[in-house]
Amino acid sequence: MPAELPGFYWDEARNRYFPLSSKPEALTLAKPPFSLPLVKFWAQGNDRPTRHLRCKRRNDLWNITEISRTSGYPRRNYQTSHEILSSHYARTSFAVQVHIPTFGRIKVFCSAILNGRVRSFIGDSRGWLYSSSFPQTVTPSDASMWGVDINLHPESEISSICVSGSRCVATCFGPSAKISIQDLNTTGRMSLLSLGGVHDIWTAHLQDDDLVLGANKKAILMSGIDNSHSFQYLDTYSDVFAVFQKDHLIYTGTRNGSIIRFDKRMGKTQGQNIFGDRFASRQRTSVLHLQTTEDSQLLVSHLNGNLQAFDLRYPRQSRPITKYPGHVNTHTQRLGIALDPNQEFLFAAGEDRRIRGWSVKTGAPLLPPVPVEPISGQKSGAQSGHPGDHNNPFLATFTRPVETMQVVEERGVAHLWAACDETLYQFRLGQQI
Repeated sequence: MPAELPGFYWDEARNRYFPLSSKPEALTLAKPPFSLPLVKFWAQGNDRPTRHLRCKRRNDLWNITEISRTSGYPRRNYQTSHEILSSHYARTSFAVQVHIPTFGRIKVFCSAILNGRVRSFIGDSRGWLYSSSFPQTVTPSDASMWGVDINLHPESEISSICVSGSRCVATCFGPSAKISIQDLNTTGRMSLLSLGGVHDIWTAHLQDDDLVLGANKKAILMSGIDNSHSFQYLDTYSDVFAVFQKDHLIYTGTRNGSIIRFDKRMGKTQGQNIFGDRFASRQRTSVLHLQTTEDSQLLVSHLNGNLQAFDLRYPRQSRPITKYPGHVNTHTQRLGIALDPNQEFLFAAGEDRRIRGWSVKTGAPLLPPVPVEPISGQKSGAQSGHPGDHNNPFLATFTRPVETMQVVEERGVAHLWAACDETLYQFRLGQQI
Protein backbone atom coordinates (compact mmCIF):
# COMPACT_ATOMS: atom_id res chain seq x y z
CA MET A 1 0.00 0.00 0.00
CA PRO A 2 1.58 3.33 -1.04
CA ALA A 3 2.35 5.70 1.76
CA GLU A 4 0.12 8.71 2.32
CA LEU A 5 1.89 11.96 1.52
CA PRO A 6 0.54 15.31 2.76
CA GLY A 7 -1.11 17.27 -0.06
CA PHE A 8 -1.07 14.32 -2.50
CA TYR A 9 -3.19 11.29 -3.39
CA TRP A 10 -2.25 7.97 -5.03
CA ASP A 11 -3.87 7.14 -8.42
CA GLU A 12 -4.05 3.38 -8.79
CA ALA A 13 -4.72 3.52 -12.53
CA ARG A 14 -1.74 5.69 -13.38
CA ASN A 15 0.48 4.30 -10.53
CA ARG A 16 1.72 7.68 -9.27
CA TYR A 17 0.95 10.57 -6.86
CA PHE A 18 -1.03 13.68 -7.84
CA PRO A 19 -1.86 16.90 -5.92
CA LEU A 20 -5.11 16.73 -3.93
CA SER A 21 -6.34 19.86 -5.74
CA SER A 22 -6.50 17.86 -8.98
CA LYS A 23 -8.41 14.90 -7.51
CA PRO A 24 -11.82 14.48 -9.30
CA GLU A 25 -15.00 14.53 -7.27
CA ALA A 26 -16.47 11.18 -6.37
CA LEU A 27 -19.30 9.98 -8.64
CA THR A 28 -22.58 9.78 -6.66
CA LEU A 29 -25.97 8.40 -7.71
CA ALA A 30 -28.82 10.87 -7.48
CA LYS A 31 -31.56 9.80 -5.16
CA PRO A 32 -34.72 9.04 -7.10
CA PRO A 33 -37.66 11.36 -6.49
CA PHE A 34 -39.77 8.40 -5.42
CA SER A 35 -39.04 5.12 -3.74
CA LEU A 36 -39.21 1.99 -5.85
CA PRO A 37 -40.89 -1.07 -4.41
CA LEU A 38 -38.63 -3.90 -3.42
CA VAL A 39 -39.31 -7.20 -5.14
CA LYS A 40 -38.66 -10.27 -3.05
CA PHE A 41 -37.38 -13.44 -4.66
CA TRP A 42 -37.66 -16.56 -2.65
CA ALA A 43 -34.56 -18.57 -2.01
CA GLN A 44 -36.28 -21.95 -1.94
CA GLY A 45 -38.27 -23.46 -4.80
CA ASN A 46 -38.58 -22.27 -8.37
CA ASP A 47 -42.34 -21.74 -8.17
CA ARG A 48 -42.30 -19.04 -5.50
CA PRO A 49 -41.19 -16.11 -7.72
CA THR A 50 -43.72 -17.09 -10.41
CA ARG A 51 -46.54 -17.25 -7.88
CA HIS A 52 -45.52 -13.91 -6.44
CA LEU A 53 -45.46 -12.21 -9.84
CA ARG A 54 -48.82 -13.80 -10.76
CA CYS A 55 -50.38 -12.34 -7.61
CA LYS A 56 -48.82 -8.99 -8.37
CA ARG A 57 -50.25 -8.98 -11.91
CA ARG A 58 -53.67 -9.93 -10.55
CA ASN A 59 -53.56 -7.05 -8.11
CA ASP A 60 -52.43 -4.67 -10.87
CA LEU A 61 -55.35 -5.74 -13.06
CA TRP A 62 -57.74 -5.21 -10.18
CA ASN A 63 -56.31 -1.73 -9.62
CA ILE A 64 -56.63 -0.88 -13.32
CA THR A 65 -60.25 -2.03 -13.28
CA GLU A 66 -60.97 0.12 -10.25
CA ILE A 67 -59.28 3.15 -11.82
CA SER A 68 -61.22 2.72 -15.08
CA ARG A 69 -64.44 2.31 -13.14
CA THR A 70 -63.93 5.51 -11.19
CA SER A 71 -62.32 7.89 -13.63
CA GLY A 72 -59.82 6.63 -16.13
CA TYR A 73 -61.82 5.12 -18.97
CA PRO A 74 -65.00 7.11 -19.76
CA ARG A 75 -65.59 5.18 -22.99
CA ARG A 76 -65.58 1.88 -21.12
CA ASN A 77 -67.79 3.38 -18.43
CA TYR A 78 -70.27 4.57 -21.06
CA GLN A 79 -70.31 1.19 -22.78
CA THR A 80 -70.99 -0.60 -19.51
CA SER A 81 -73.78 1.75 -18.46
CA HIS A 82 -75.26 1.60 -21.98
CA GLU A 83 -75.39 -2.21 -21.88
CA ILE A 84 -77.01 -2.14 -18.44
CA LEU A 85 -79.60 0.37 -19.64
CA SER A 86 -80.25 -1.78 -22.73
CA SER A 87 -80.96 -4.77 -20.51
CA HIS A 88 -83.35 -2.77 -18.33
CA TYR A 89 -85.20 -1.37 -21.35
CA ALA A 90 -85.55 -4.84 -22.85
CA ARG A 91 -87.16 -6.11 -19.63
CA THR A 92 -89.76 -3.33 -19.38
CA SER A 93 -93.02 -4.59 -17.91
CA PHE A 94 -94.77 -1.41 -16.77
CA ALA A 95 -97.38 0.07 -19.10
CA VAL A 96 -100.52 2.19 -19.01
CA GLN A 97 -103.28 1.84 -21.63
CA VAL A 98 -105.91 4.50 -22.28
CA HIS A 99 -108.80 4.15 -24.72
CA ILE A 100 -109.34 7.56 -26.34
CA PRO A 101 -112.90 8.23 -27.65
CA THR A 102 -111.75 9.47 -31.07
CA PHE A 103 -113.95 9.69 -34.16
CA GLY A 104 -111.39 7.76 -36.21
CA ARG A 105 -108.24 5.71 -35.74
CA ILE A 106 -105.26 7.45 -34.17
CA LYS A 107 -102.81 8.37 -36.93
CA VAL A 108 -100.43 10.81 -35.22
CA PHE A 109 -99.30 11.40 -31.61
CA CYS A 110 -97.01 14.12 -30.28
CA SER A 111 -96.10 15.09 -26.72
CA ALA A 112 -93.92 17.77 -25.15
CA ILE A 113 -93.23 19.22 -21.71
CA LEU A 114 -93.92 22.94 -21.37
CA ASN A 115 -93.86 24.93 -18.12
CA GLY A 116 -93.95 21.79 -15.98
CA ARG A 117 -96.94 20.31 -17.78
CA VAL A 118 -97.19 17.48 -20.29
CA ARG A 119 -98.87 18.73 -23.46
CA SER A 120 -100.02 15.90 -25.73
CA PHE A 121 -101.78 15.91 -29.10
CA ILE A 122 -103.55 13.30 -31.23
CA GLY A 123 -104.68 13.42 -34.85
CA ASP A 124 -107.12 10.83 -36.21
CA SER A 125 -108.08 9.37 -39.57
CA ARG A 126 -111.10 11.68 -39.94
CA GLY A 127 -109.28 14.99 -39.63
CA TRP A 128 -109.91 15.63 -35.92
CA LEU A 129 -107.31 17.11 -33.61
CA TYR A 130 -107.33 16.33 -29.84
CA SER A 131 -105.20 17.59 -26.96
CA SER A 132 -104.56 17.09 -23.26
CA SER A 133 -102.62 18.95 -20.60
CA PHE A 134 -101.71 17.60 -17.18
CA PRO A 135 -98.94 18.05 -14.57
CA GLN A 136 -95.87 15.84 -14.81
CA THR A 137 -96.81 14.23 -11.50
CA VAL A 138 -100.05 12.82 -12.94
CA THR A 139 -100.34 9.56 -14.87
CA PRO A 140 -102.80 10.01 -17.79
CA SER A 141 -104.95 6.95 -17.13
CA ASP A 142 -108.31 8.65 -17.74
CA ALA A 143 -109.72 9.36 -21.22
CA SER A 144 -111.60 12.37 -19.84
CA MET A 145 -108.30 14.25 -19.77
CA TRP A 146 -108.50 14.53 -23.57
CA GLY A 147 -110.57 17.12 -25.42
CA VAL A 148 -111.49 17.83 -29.05
CA ASP A 149 -109.82 20.91 -30.55
CA ILE A 150 -110.77 21.25 -34.22
CA ASN A 151 -111.43 19.39 -37.45
CA LEU A 152 -109.03 20.36 -40.24
CA HIS A 153 -110.88 18.45 -42.94
CA PRO A 154 -113.67 15.89 -42.45
CA GLU A 155 -112.55 13.76 -45.41
CA SER A 156 -108.81 13.80 -44.73
CA GLU A 157 -106.58 12.34 -42.03
CA ILE A 158 -104.18 14.26 -39.84
CA SER A 159 -100.77 13.56 -41.36
CA SER A 160 -98.39 15.24 -38.89
CA ILE A 161 -98.17 17.09 -35.58
CA CYS A 162 -95.00 19.00 -34.65
CA VAL A 163 -94.07 20.87 -31.48
CA SER A 164 -91.12 23.23 -31.16
CA GLY A 165 -90.89 25.48 -28.13
CA SER A 166 -94.39 26.86 -27.54
CA ARG A 167 -95.56 26.30 -31.13
CA CYS A 168 -97.68 23.37 -32.26
CA VAL A 169 -98.37 22.74 -35.96
CA ALA A 170 -100.72 20.11 -37.42
CA THR A 171 -101.26 19.25 -41.07
CA CYS A 172 -103.83 17.17 -42.93
CA PHE A 173 -103.51 14.91 -45.93
CA GLY A 174 -105.78 15.28 -48.93
CA PRO A 175 -106.71 17.50 -51.87
CA SER A 176 -107.03 20.63 -49.72
CA ALA A 177 -103.89 21.44 -47.75
CA LYS A 178 -104.75 22.92 -44.36
CA ILE A 179 -102.41 23.76 -41.51
CA SER A 180 -103.20 24.72 -37.91
CA ILE A 181 -100.70 26.81 -35.93
CA GLN A 182 -101.20 27.04 -32.17
CA ASP A 183 -99.47 29.10 -29.49
CA LEU A 184 -99.33 26.83 -26.45
CA ASN A 185 -98.70 29.75 -24.09
CA THR A 186 -102.03 31.31 -24.99
CA THR A 187 -105.23 29.33 -24.48
CA GLY A 188 -107.42 29.15 -27.55
CA ARG A 189 -104.97 30.95 -29.82
CA MET A 190 -104.97 28.98 -33.09
CA SER A 191 -104.74 30.08 -36.71
CA LEU A 192 -105.60 28.12 -39.86
CA LEU A 193 -103.81 28.30 -43.20
CA SER A 194 -104.94 26.98 -46.56
CA LEU A 195 -102.32 26.47 -49.25
CA GLY A 196 -103.64 26.83 -52.76
CA GLY A 197 -102.17 24.48 -55.31
CA VAL A 198 -100.68 22.25 -52.61
CA HIS A 199 -102.15 18.87 -51.79
CA ASP A 200 -101.18 15.61 -50.14
CA ILE A 201 -99.06 16.86 -47.23
CA TRP A 202 -97.43 13.60 -46.16
CA THR A 203 -95.25 14.91 -43.35
CA ALA A 204 -93.82 18.04 -41.73
CA HIS A 205 -91.03 19.14 -39.41
CA LEU A 206 -90.93 22.29 -37.26
CA GLN A 207 -87.68 23.86 -36.04
CA ASP A 208 -88.16 27.09 -34.09
CA ASP A 209 -90.43 29.08 -36.44
CA ASP A 210 -89.35 27.37 -39.67
CA LEU A 211 -91.77 24.77 -41.00
CA VAL A 212 -90.95 22.30 -43.78
CA LEU A 213 -93.74 20.35 -45.46
CA GLY A 214 -93.38 17.17 -47.48
CA ALA A 215 -95.98 17.33 -50.25
CA ASN A 216 -96.77 16.03 -53.71
CA LYS A 217 -93.66 16.30 -55.95
CA LYS A 218 -91.99 18.89 -53.73
CA ALA A 219 -91.08 20.15 -50.27
CA ILE A 220 -92.20 23.56 -49.00
CA LEU A 221 -90.24 25.80 -46.64
CA MET A 222 -92.31 28.27 -44.60
CA SER A 223 -89.94 30.64 -42.83
CA GLY A 224 -91.08 32.68 -39.85
CA ILE A 225 -94.56 31.24 -39.39
CA ASP A 226 -95.15 33.62 -36.46
CA ASN A 227 -94.88 36.83 -38.44
CA SER A 228 -95.00 36.03 -42.15
CA HIS A 229 -96.10 33.24 -44.39
CA SER A 230 -93.43 33.30 -47.07
CA PHE A 231 -93.14 30.11 -49.10
CA GLN A 232 -90.22 28.55 -50.90
CA TYR A 233 -90.81 25.49 -53.06
CA LEU A 234 -88.01 22.92 -53.06
CA ASP A 235 -87.93 20.75 -56.15
CA THR A 236 -87.72 17.02 -55.54
CA TYR A 237 -89.65 15.70 -58.58
CA SER A 238 -91.12 12.97 -56.40
CA ASP A 239 -93.54 12.84 -53.48
CA VAL A 240 -91.82 13.74 -50.21
CA PHE A 241 -92.51 11.16 -47.49
CA ALA A 242 -89.88 12.33 -44.98
CA VAL A 243 -88.41 15.70 -43.97
CA PHE A 244 -86.01 16.81 -41.25
CA GLN A 245 -84.32 20.10 -40.38
CA LYS A 246 -80.93 20.45 -38.72
CA ASP A 247 -79.85 24.05 -38.21
CA HIS A 248 -79.69 25.55 -41.74
CA LEU A 249 -79.97 22.23 -43.59
CA ILE A 250 -83.12 20.46 -44.80
CA TYR A 251 -83.19 16.74 -45.60
CA THR A 252 -85.98 15.28 -47.75
CA GLY A 253 -86.73 11.63 -48.48
CA THR A 254 -88.86 10.82 -51.49
CA ARG A 255 -91.06 8.14 -52.98
CA ASN A 256 -88.42 7.23 -55.58
CA GLY A 257 -85.79 6.67 -52.86
CA SER A 258 -83.80 9.89 -53.28
CA ILE A 259 -82.39 11.81 -50.31
CA ILE A 260 -81.98 15.48 -51.22
CA ARG A 261 -80.31 18.06 -48.98
CA PHE A 262 -81.13 21.77 -49.20
CA ASP A 263 -79.30 24.70 -47.61
CA LYS A 264 -81.57 27.51 -46.38
CA ARG A 265 -78.74 30.03 -46.71
CA MET A 266 -78.36 29.43 -50.45
CA GLY A 267 -81.95 30.36 -51.33
CA LYS A 268 -81.97 27.80 -54.13
CA THR A 269 -84.77 25.43 -55.05
CA GLN A 270 -82.31 22.79 -56.29
CA GLY A 271 -80.74 20.56 -53.66
CA GLN A 272 -77.89 18.07 -53.46
CA ASN A 273 -78.64 14.39 -53.93
CA ILE A 274 -76.72 12.50 -51.22
CA PHE A 275 -76.04 8.77 -50.82
CA GLY A 276 -77.34 8.41 -54.36
CA ASP A 277 -75.61 5.12 -55.16
CA ARG A 278 -76.83 3.15 -52.16
CA PHE A 279 -79.23 1.05 -54.27
CA ALA A 280 -76.60 0.13 -56.91
CA SER A 281 -78.15 -2.68 -58.96
CA ARG A 282 -80.92 -3.32 -56.44
CA GLN A 283 -84.48 -2.11 -56.84
CA ARG A 284 -85.08 1.38 -55.51
CA THR A 285 -87.41 1.81 -52.55
CA SER A 286 -89.12 4.78 -50.89
CA VAL A 287 -87.64 6.70 -47.96
CA LEU A 288 -90.14 6.84 -45.09
CA HIS A 289 -88.20 8.51 -42.27
CA LEU A 290 -85.13 10.71 -41.85
CA GLN A 291 -83.48 11.99 -38.69
CA THR A 292 -80.00 13.24 -37.87
CA THR A 293 -78.06 12.38 -34.72
CA GLU A 294 -75.52 14.39 -32.76
CA ASP A 295 -72.59 12.35 -34.10
CA SER A 296 -73.14 13.33 -37.74
CA GLN A 297 -75.28 10.39 -38.76
CA LEU A 298 -78.49 10.24 -40.76
CA LEU A 299 -81.00 7.55 -39.80
CA VAL A 300 -82.96 6.32 -42.81
CA SER A 301 -85.98 4.01 -42.90
CA HIS A 302 -86.99 2.47 -46.25
CA LEU A 303 -90.21 0.92 -47.46
CA ASN A 304 -88.48 -2.45 -48.01
CA GLY A 305 -87.61 -2.71 -44.31
CA ASN A 306 -84.01 -1.46 -44.48
CA LEU A 307 -83.26 0.60 -41.38
CA GLN A 308 -79.77 2.11 -41.59
CA ALA A 309 -77.49 4.98 -40.58
CA PHE A 310 -75.20 6.87 -42.96
CA ASP A 311 -72.27 9.18 -42.22
CA LEU A 312 -73.15 12.75 -43.22
CA ARG A 313 -69.47 13.71 -43.35
CA TYR A 314 -69.14 11.57 -46.49
CA PRO A 315 -72.36 12.18 -48.49
CA ARG A 316 -70.97 10.33 -51.52
CA GLN A 317 -70.23 7.20 -49.50
CA SER A 318 -73.36 5.13 -49.98
CA ARG A 319 -72.47 2.26 -47.67
CA PRO A 320 -74.29 2.43 -44.30
CA ILE A 321 -72.12 2.59 -41.21
CA THR A 322 -74.76 0.94 -39.00
CA LYS A 323 -77.61 -1.46 -39.79
CA TYR A 324 -80.55 -2.21 -37.53
CA PRO A 325 -81.60 -5.79 -38.31
CA GLY A 326 -85.04 -7.30 -37.88
CA HIS A 327 -87.24 -4.39 -38.93
CA VAL A 328 -90.23 -5.70 -40.90
CA ASN A 329 -91.82 -3.74 -43.76
CA THR A 330 -92.74 -4.40 -47.37
CA HIS A 331 -95.41 -1.89 -48.39
CA THR A 332 -96.69 0.09 -45.35
CA GLN A 333 -96.04 3.81 -45.75
CA ARG A 334 -96.83 4.91 -42.18
CA LEU A 335 -95.12 3.06 -39.32
CA GLY A 336 -94.09 4.51 -35.96
CA ILE A 337 -90.40 5.25 -35.43
CA ALA A 338 -88.69 7.21 -32.63
CA LEU A 339 -85.38 8.07 -30.98
CA ASP A 340 -85.04 8.59 -27.25
CA PRO A 341 -84.10 12.16 -26.16
CA ASN A 342 -80.46 11.16 -25.60
CA GLN A 343 -80.28 9.52 -29.05
CA GLU A 344 -78.99 6.28 -27.60
CA PHE A 345 -81.85 3.98 -28.62
CA LEU A 346 -83.97 3.60 -31.74
CA PHE A 347 -87.50 2.18 -31.71
CA ALA A 348 -89.47 1.15 -34.79
CA ALA A 349 -92.87 -0.47 -35.34
CA GLY A 350 -93.08 -3.20 -37.93
CA GLU A 351 -95.62 -4.35 -40.43
CA ASP A 352 -95.95 -7.53 -38.33
CA ARG A 353 -97.62 -5.50 -35.52
CA ARG A 354 -94.52 -5.66 -33.31
CA ILE A 355 -92.18 -3.00 -31.88
CA ARG A 356 -88.41 -3.46 -31.88
CA GLY A 357 -85.54 -1.49 -30.37
CA TRP A 358 -81.81 -1.13 -31.07
CA SER A 359 -78.73 0.63 -29.79
CA VAL A 360 -78.17 3.61 -32.07
CA LYS A 361 -74.38 3.35 -32.02
CA THR A 362 -73.91 -0.41 -32.41
CA GLY A 363 -77.14 -1.60 -34.02
CA ALA A 364 -77.47 -4.30 -31.34
CA PRO A 365 -81.15 -5.19 -30.78
CA LEU A 366 -82.89 -4.86 -27.43
CA LEU A 367 -83.66 -8.50 -26.65
CA PRO A 368 -86.57 -9.06 -24.25
CA PRO A 369 -86.64 -12.12 -21.98
CA VAL A 370 -87.74 -15.28 -23.73
CA PRO A 371 -91.41 -16.02 -22.91
CA VAL A 372 -91.90 -19.12 -20.80
CA GLU A 373 -93.57 -21.96 -22.69
CA PRO A 374 -96.70 -23.51 -21.14
CA ILE A 375 -96.05 -26.62 -19.08
CA SER A 376 -97.11 -29.82 -20.82
CA GLY A 377 -100.60 -30.78 -19.71
CA GLN A 378 -101.41 -27.29 -18.47
CA LYS A 379 -105.12 -26.45 -18.59
CA SER A 380 -106.38 -24.33 -21.45
CA GLY A 381 -106.73 -20.65 -20.56
CA ALA A 382 -104.11 -20.74 -17.81
CA GLN A 383 -101.58 -17.92 -17.86
CA SER A 384 -98.48 -18.65 -19.88
CA GLY A 385 -95.35 -16.59 -20.17
CA HIS A 386 -93.80 -14.03 -17.84
CA PRO A 387 -96.35 -11.97 -15.86
CA GLY A 388 -95.14 -8.75 -17.49
CA ASP A 389 -95.06 -9.96 -21.10
CA HIS A 390 -98.24 -8.14 -22.11
CA ASN A 391 -96.73 -4.87 -20.81
CA ASN A 392 -93.38 -5.30 -22.59
CA PRO A 393 -93.34 -3.28 -25.84
CA PHE A 394 -90.99 -5.79 -27.47
CA LEU A 395 -93.14 -8.83 -26.64
CA ALA A 396 -96.58 -7.37 -27.29
CA THR A 397 -98.43 -8.05 -30.54
CA PHE A 398 -100.85 -5.24 -31.40
CA THR A 399 -104.16 -5.51 -33.27
CA ARG A 400 -102.76 -3.37 -36.11
CA PRO A 401 -99.34 -2.03 -37.10
CA VAL A 402 -98.44 0.87 -34.80
CA GLU A 403 -98.54 4.05 -36.93
CA THR A 404 -97.11 6.59 -34.50
CA MET A 405 -94.59 6.51 -31.63
CA GLN A 406 -92.58 8.94 -29.55
CA VAL A 407 -90.15 8.72 -26.63
CA VAL A 408 -90.50 11.47 -24.03
CA GLU A 409 -88.54 11.84 -20.80
CA GLU A 410 -90.88 12.53 -17.91
CA ARG A 411 -89.77 12.77 -14.28
CA GLY A 412 -86.40 11.29 -15.20
CA VAL A 413 -87.93 8.22 -16.88
CA ALA A 414 -88.09 7.58 -20.62
CA HIS A 415 -91.67 6.88 -21.72
CA LEU A 416 -92.38 5.17 -25.02
CA TRP A 417 -95.75 6.32 -26.35
CA ALA A 418 -97.43 4.19 -29.02
CA ALA A 419 -100.90 4.37 -30.54
CA CYS A 420 -102.96 1.64 -32.20
CA ASP A 421 -106.57 2.07 -33.32
CA GLU A 422 -108.16 4.19 -30.54
CA THR A 423 -105.81 3.04 -27.76
CA LEU A 424 -102.82 4.95 -26.45
CA TYR A 425 -100.02 2.96 -24.78
CA GLN A 426 -97.46 4.42 -22.41
CA PHE A 427 -94.50 2.09 -21.71
CA ARG A 428 -92.20 3.21 -18.91
CA LEU A 429 -88.87 2.01 -20.27
CA GLY A 430 -86.75 0.15 -17.73
CA GLN A 431 -89.47 -0.10 -15.09
CA GLN A 432 -90.85 -3.46 -14.04
CA ILE A 433 -93.93 -4.52 -12.11
